[in-house]
Amino acid sequence: MSVRNVTAAGTSFLLRTYGEGDGTPVLLLHGVPETSSCWQVVGPALADGRRVLAPDLPGLGGSTYSGPWDVPSLVAQLAALLEAELPGQRVDVVGHDWGGVLALGLTALRPELVRRLCVANAPFREIPLPRAAHVPFFGLPFLPELLFRLGGRRVVDLMLDLAWKSPTPLDPEVRAEYEAAYTDRTKVSAMLGYYRAAARPAALAALGRGRTAPLPAVRAEKLMVLWGALDPVLPISSGEAVVRELGSTCTMVIVPGAGHFVIEEAPETVVEVLRDFLAEDAPAPAAAPPKKRPLRNKPS
Repeated sequence: MSVRNVTAAGTSFLLRTYGEGDGTPVLLLHGVPETSSCWQVVGPALADGRRVLAPDLPGLGGSTYSGPWDVPSLVAQLAALLEAELPGQRVDVVGHDWGGVLALGLTALRPELVRRLCVANAPFREIPLPRAAHVPFFGLPFLPELLFRLGGRRVVDLMLDLAWKSPTPLDPEVRAEYEAAYTDRTKVSAMLGYYRAAARPAALAALGRGRTAPLPAVRAEKLMVLWGALDPVLPISSGEAVVRELGSTCTMVIVPGAGHFVIEEAPETVVEVLRDFLAEDAPAPAAAPPKKRPLRNKPS
C-alpha cells in the first residue's frame, strides 16, 4: 500500500493505493464517520492484477476541500482525481454510505468513467427519515456544531456503536483515527456541508416525502447493491428501493449479521462478493451466488 497526497481540481486528496496490473482499476469510496482506512482489508484483497484507489472524500479525513458540497460538485472532484491518476481509463466503483451516494452520482453524471458499480448501505432518491433522523438534524445551522463541540469523540463513538451490529469490534486504532477525524472542527464543518447541501431548501420539498434531489438515470455494465442485514438506519427495504431505482439488471446481496458498516463488520464476506462481481469473467448479474456463501442474493 502507498499513502500520498494528490492534488486534483484544487482538492488535496489523501490517497491510499493498492496493487498494480492491467485489470480494470477500482475506486473505493468511504462513508461517515469513516476515512479510507475502512478499506484496509478489502482494498489489498481486490488488488490482485489491478490498481485500487481509496481516497479520503473531499474535505474529510486527510483530504482538503472547501466546497461547494452538493453531489455534482463533489463528483467533479472525484472525476478530476480519476482523470489525474487513471487518464483515459474506466473504473469499477464501490461506495459505502456517503461514498455510495457519490458513487451513484459519479456513475450518473460521468458514465464514461464507470464500468461497474456497487453500492453498500447507501440511499438513492429515498431516505427513511424516521430512522435516519440525523440527516435533517445535520442540515440544521449551529446545533450540529454545538453537539460535536460538546460531545467530541463521544458523538463519533455513538454514531459507530448504534449502527455496528457485528460481534467483531472495530479495530481500536481505526476507531481512534475516526474519532480524531470527526472531532477536528474543519472536518466536522466539511462533513456537515455534505448534509446541508442535501437538505438545502431547494431539496426540502422532496425530502418531505423522503425523496432526495434527482439525479440522471444510473447506467453501468453491471450494478449491485450490497447491504448489511441489521442496519438500523437504512433497513433492507431501503436497499430494495435502491435496486428498484437502478432497474432489473441490478442484483442485491444481503450480508447477515452485519449492520450499517458492512465493509468493516464483514470484510471477508465483502471481499468474496466483490471479487466475483469485479472479475473480468464475472457471471451475468442475475446469477445466484455459490451455495456456500453465507448470503442472500436478491434480484430486483
